[in-house]
Amino acid sequence: MSSDILDTFNKIMFFTGAGFSKTAGCKVSGEMLKELEKLSNETDSYFTSIEKKTIKFILSCLEYHARWRSLETNGKYYYTPNIEEFALLLRRIKNRENLLPYPITGNWSDKIVQLEREFINENQNSELDLYDSIETKIKTKCYPDWLEIKNSEQTSYLDPIANFFRDNPNSYTKLDWFTLNNDLVLENYFHAENALYNGFISEKWVGFNPKDKEQENTLNVSRINYYKLHGSIDWVRRTDGIIYNNFNINDGMINKDDIDSKTNPFLIFGHGTKLFTVDPFFSLLHLFHYKVSEKKYFFIIGYSFFDPHINNIIFNELMSNPEQNKKMVIINPNLIEGVRYDDKYSFKILQNTSNIELVNFFQDIQKNTFYSDMPEFNISKISPNSFIYINATAEDFISKMFVKYNGKYGIINFIQDLEKESTTNLFE
Repeated sequence: MSSDILDTFNKIMFFTGAGFSKTAGCKVSGEMLKELEKLSNETDSYFTSIEKKTIKFILSCLEYHARWRSLETNGKYYYTPNIEEFALLLRRIKNRENLLPYPITGNWSDKIVQLEREFINENQNSELDLYDSIETKIKTKCYPDWLEIKNSEQTSYLDPIANFFRDNPNSYTKLDWFTLNNDLVLENYFHAENALYNGFISEKWVGFNPKDKEQENTLNVSRINYYKLHGSIDWVRRTDGIIYNNFNINDGMINKDDIDSKTNPFLIFGHGTKLFTVDPFFSLLHLFHYKVSEKKYFFIIGYSFFDPHINNIIFNELMSNPEQNKKMVIINPNLIEGVRYDDKYSFKILQNTSNIELVNFFQDIQKNTFYSDMPEFNISKISPNSFIYINATAEDFISKMFVKYNGKYGIINFIQDLEKESTTNLFE
């Protein structure tokens, strides 16, 4: 194995958002919201008539909020609502009476109060309230459909990564891969090759600090350490706190009565609820912070930067690095326009003189009160020289980075170019 490969993988990490799984057929958050709207209009739906009325009410509120936020940017950006924002607003309405200003300023819609009353009257024996019922159905009924992989051909864009591992079998070459996604794209694709470790041994969560021999052997074989920061559609938590991966769960391992319906599947749903002190989320976030401090190059693929708590960890590391030699490489076809075609890598790469536009975009998110209760604490300062923006899909990026050019893998060439050149003239 080339020492260049080992050196490169010791310096890099991947971080993926919903855009990465879109190629596999999984819906992104904006598409999910459109699907939810369709369900609210269908006669034959998972949701009751009262739940559908409530969904429509929240959707109308989201449209208002999105329009307001767009106007606040003075025409620079146009925000569209998504499923994460729906979850945020759903939870804020549910917990409105517990918010400090409520007794003084609270004047919530009579429509909501009416819907709550109607739901109680029709579901007197239900353990769930109106909002829990909607959220539970989204997670248990909608998510499996929205995140379904229809056929294996849709994941063929991962073939270059699998081929790379086969051609370079040294297990010391590991890729640290963090994600906000709840889908099973990577687990399903790499299952047969046993190339991925996600913190589960024998379908039980043990984390990423294994002590026994079986766990050590699993880690030695795997080539991807996969950290799902927001959980997964195949995670369940028993009442005793043990987390299981139920994708292939053994009969009798978990009694349904031992699982809280509100946390099944065990995943984080919506903005504003992501700083948990509950494991494994707390431990995974800690590992993310550690790896960001340890690595030199962060490949951010298919992420739209609407999670300030994630942004804070990345931005703080980029700006507090004394040598200023860490780089964030953003791969996303939809963030901004004004990019040019680069012959060397066959990518559209943002010219550094235009990076300030993306800096302004980050700052608007970090300072926005919709995404953070205390935006004044968010890291909003970021240098335009600390990142590179590549206008490309995940599929295009992988197809270039994990194949050889002139006898050397694209990702090796890419990192070596970063090592040799300044960001200012790297692509000139």
